[in-house]
Amino acid sequence: MREGELRMSSAENALLVIQLMSQRGQLSVREVANELAVADSTAHRLLAACRRLGFVRQEAVGGAYFAGPALHEMALAASGAPRLREASGVLAQQAARDLGETVSIAILEGRQCRFVESFEGNRAIRVSSLLGQLLPAHACSAGRAILARLSSDDVARRFPTRTLEKRTDRTISDWTAFTAELDRTRKRGWAVEFGELEAGIASVSHVLTDSTGQPKAAMCVSAPMSRLTTAKDAIPLAHALGSVAAEVQSQLRAITMAAQR
Repeated sequence: MREGELRMSSAENALLVIQLMSQRGQLSVREVANELAVADSTAHRLLAACRRLGFVRQEAVGGAYFAGPALHEMALAASGAPRLREASGVLAQQAARDLGETVSIAILEGRQCRFVESFEGNRAIRVSSLLGQLLPAHACSAGRAILARLSSDDVARRFPTRTLEKRTDRTISDWTAFTAELDRTRKRGWAVEFGELEAGIASVSHVLTDSTGQPKAAMCVSAPMSRLTTAKDAIPLAHALGSVAAEVQSQLRAITMAAQR
């Protein structure tokens, strides 16, 4: 292979590593080697290069690699986070006051959900702001709302090992049960979870899509399980949140169209 071709091959592989990280949020050397059909040493060099540029980070020598700050910045830019905040800020804050519960906006980052906006409810006992938190998408309703709008192949690419972290004793960790829950979410039109992310807290979410129907984010309301205990409890909350989400989605599309002119 000529020098120019070798450089191109290395660049292409590095981009593939970044793409894999954006889809999964966590990678090992062996995982990269298997996906790219390269030696472990080559996979290690590619990850090291991505780490130097800030696209991945490693918390411990020999440990797994995670999305780095450069990739987070790209994800926020690609998701239109500033536009999301512009479209949702006032409406989400008002919804938090009206519902008395914490209302948040989240985007999907690989297998995780990043909360880019969050307003606490006004009740004495309430869920704290989720702003800035990165949480497992399979266990939170915001993540499920977005994942349910993706193709089965896209969801599978994000969870290649079909391994789901069991955050609490209520978390769905079986792959078949999880995909069945995504099917229910898709048919119902909104996502819900009861104590799967954190014991004692439940949430309901609606997806926010662009003008082509592609999921861009999710709007979520979180409440203590003392007030949100069953699917029956979730229905009126889901309907109320759905009305606000529709307004946010409309504003988001208008802002996006105006920016493209």
